[in-house]
Amino acid sequence: MKLLRALWRALWSKQAAIPIAILLVGAFGTGIIFWGGFHWAMESSNSIEFCTSCHEMESTVYPEYKKSVHYSNPSGVRAICSDCHVPKDWYHKVRRKIVASKELYHHLMGTIDTKEKFENHRLELAQSVWAEMEANDSRECRNCHSWDAMDFEKQHPNASKQMMQARDNGDTCISCHKGIAHKMPDLSSGYKKLFKELTSVSASELKDAKKLITVQTKSFFLDKDAAKKDGKAAGKLLSATEVSVLERSGDLLKVRLEGWQQDKVDRVIYALRGQRIFEATLSKGSTDAIKRLTTEKDPDTDLVWHKMEIEGWVTSKDLVSDEDKLWNYAEELYGASCATCHSRPDPGHYLSNQWIGVLKSMKRFVSIDKEQYRFLQKYLQLNAKDTGGAAHHE
Repeated sequence: MKLLRALWRALWSKQAAIPIAILLVGAFGTGIIFWGGFHWAMESSNSIEFCTSCHEMESTVYPEYKKSVHYSNPSGVRAICSDCHVPKDWYHKVRRKIVASKELYHHLMGTIDTKEKFENHRLELAQSVWAEMEANDSRECRNCHSWDAMDFEKQHPNASKQMMQARDNGDTCISCHKGIAHKMPDLSSGYKKLFKELTSVSASELKDAKKLITVQTKSFFLDKDAAKKDGKAAGKLLSATEVSVLERSGDLLKVRLEGWQQDKVDRVIYALRGQRIFEATLSKGSTDAIKRLTTEKDPDTDLVWHKMEIEGWVTSKDLVSDEDKLWNYAEELYGASCATCHSRPDPGHYLSNQWIGVLKSMKRFVSIDKEQYRFLQKYLQLNAKDTGGAAHHE
């Protein structure tokens, strides 16, 4: 008791200009006011009124959201902006608010202050959100939706089957549910932009490259004069086909193509033995120029294959030396074509020859042309379970 009395007298000692007790009470009160104000600001910035207070949201995504099932539905449960875009737990919520400060910068700079500007950035903005949701396993979706709470028997049979498969595969919500609250962006704009960049590569950018890859199907000539005059072609190099550069003559290149032929199928060149990964097709009179290097029998099929090479001339048009840029285009094309309706399988999920049938079964659901289709198939085959992204001609 004596100790407590001494402590009490020390706290209220008149020797100090301001008693320590008053300082402690004042600090405690200030802390409460600060915390309350901070919490109020955080919650206010989560309201739908705050989210739609700027012109960018009010005239674009807000009207789209009002037409979605998250705004109006039979159950009368409404999910607002913050339910989908702001985490509930304290750490991730504060982190998200800090990251969101860059949105104020773009608001002041007028980056998307018109509908035209917004549409120009819609794909970029959507992909940023999708990537974040993929990374956090659709954390905010799971605030309301969870596998444990789903009654699969009450779902439509097809939906139930897909949802259970997604659960078993460990898929995340955003993999299949893009565009559920806002209009889907034009996904083709991404890969079209990358394709334009690939096809605009100048000959000077390729001058030191010893290996080049075709961006799309191009003519192949056996002699330089035919290539120069754009005469009769000896065949076609298909997209994503690698060639070695042997000689340069202005805009023309003498190249070597290496690959595999199936015995008695001389006019088709494949990337690997036993896999139907198309590299080139040759005209009937051009097969004599082929040099066979070795002959092997595929142990799985007993088919005979010949490792071969052929030399010829091509123009420098539609060739690139940067393989990464080519596969970035392929990734964008794959995502735009196959990740809208469902979670896209990893290329390594199937064997290279299986991808032919898988892609064919989905052909009627995608809106890409024949050239893009062939390129996509080759990308998937070269990164399949039995090729694993291997170099074309191992």
